[in-house]
Amino acid sequence: MKKETLDFEAALKRLEGIVQKLEDPDVPLQEGFALYEEGMKLTSLMKKELEGIEKKVKILQRDAKGDLQENDFDAPENE
Repeated sequence: MKKETLDFEAALKRLEGIVQKLEDPDVPLQEGFALYEEGMKLTSLMKKELEGIEKKVKILQRDAKGDLQENDFDAPENE
């Protein structure tokens, strides 16, 4: 299964399953390491998707006149 084709929710569900397996003390070392690597790849994929969405998010703020103004999510607040 290609990880690039997973959407965020599917990647999160898979990552939760990996964490659950890694919490099992009976998981063999090699399997645990493979799960860890897969989890790191999923984490990276999810982080990229979140960063892309964050760039698209806009904040509506009212200016001094009371009009709505659209600002970028990461822009400092105008006072």
